[in-house]
Amino acid sequence: MHFDIVMPKLGESVTEGTVARWLKEVGDPIARDESVLEITTDKIDTDVPAIEGGILSEILVTEGTTVDVGERLGIITTEGEEVIVATGETDGRMTDEAGPPEKDTPPAQDPMHIERSSNGRSSQGRFYSPLVRRIAREEHIDLLELDTIHGSGRNGRVTKKDLLAHLKQRTGTAVSSPVDTTPVFDQAFTRTYGPDDADIVTMDGIRKTIAEHMVRSKRISPHVTSVSEVDMTKIVRHREQVKEAFLKNEGFKLTLTPFFISAIVDALKAHQIMNASLDGDKIIMWKHVNFGMAVGLEKGVIVPVISKAEGMDFVGLARAAYDLAKRAHERRLLPDELQGGTFTLTNPGMWGTLFGTPVINQPEVGIIATGAVKKKWEVMEDETMAIRSTMFMSMSYDHRLVDGLNAARFTQSVTQNLEMFDFDQIGL
Repeated sequence: MHFDIVMPKLGESVTEGTVARWLKEVGDPIARDESVLEITTDKIDTDVPAIEGGILSEILVTEGTTVDVGERLGIITTEGEEVIVATGETDGRMTDEAGPPEKDTPPAQDPMHIERSSNGRSSQGRFYSPLVRRIAREEHIDLLELDTIHGSGRNGRVTKKDLLAHLKQRTGTAVSSPVDTTPVFDQAFTRTYGPDDADIVTMDGIRKTIAEHMVRSKRISPHVTSVSEVDMTKIVRHREQVKEAFLKNEGFKLTLTPFFISAIVDALKAHQIMNASLDGDKIIMWKHVNFGMAVGLEKGVIVPVISKAEGMDFVGLARAAYDLAKRAHERRLLPDELQGGTFTLTNPGMWGTLFGTPVINQPEVGIIATGAVKKKWEVMEDETMAIRSTMFMSMSYDHRLVDGLNAARFTQSVTQNLEMFDFDQIGL
């Protein structure tokens, strides 16, 4: 029996993906649910598991090739069946001795038929993904014109974004505003270098996406950062008292993160201007708090979102945060779980950072960074000395919408929520 490995559907917003790396070779045994290959999209990298155990008998799409969701990537043959080893290759689409390669021959009236091969290459040797070819067919762009478009993708490949930009210019529609035309990567780098001077590494998809997002955020939003000091003594002491019982009840450790999330969510419900976005001159006041939490991975930071966090209690927020962080490290998040955020928390304090000036996660208007919790001597109101556990909390906000007074009132609410935390909601 044979089972197809297909490009998975990773959310409503994702229509194609690129094979980043095959984790198995043809002839390798594979267990059910074992990762077979890595794929990458413009939003996330993830593994594709085997739906059944067996032998990887064919690899149909090579590394670096972009294909549509649902397209076949490889074949798993159950043990005992004859294994056909792929021996030929045609730019990403593998063929084998048992039969001809898959055909993708368009009808005669299809404008993409001009000088087109069966594997998606033009006569100039450029490869076009199924999504790009489909858009080109719909817009009556033939390969001669397609070959003239500058590609910003991997190895100069034309992306959907490149094609749509070309269509805007061709049809005479308005070009993007100047704020969007600033290059993300500085092309004026003048220092010479070579293999003897440095190791040169090309950015992967996630790193490029992060870079583009950070530059875009700085271009769009005038950032202002304010810093507050928070007394975390009561939370630190209570967490120490209940952490064993919490671990026994929930199956995961109680960290400071759900305390931060709970305090910020409650403050967002009271200060709706911080749970908003700007669309031109329109202020979008979101009805739900979709809470983003930055998770650091080896390749960079991603921000999974707790949807409708305003309706969750403390334990619910803790469970959601743990689940998203765990699946982020296991590369099992869906792209839709990285979208729709209305406010973000980043916690560099877990790595010892005292405070930072975080970059706003567009199109949100605010982001909070929590620093490391440190013990220090402090003069109390009665002028006695006491050891307290304190941290710095910094918030960057979009000064187009949020004024200093709004920001101060909001961070004051978050501070009060933390310093006077209602521990009854934990249930321990």
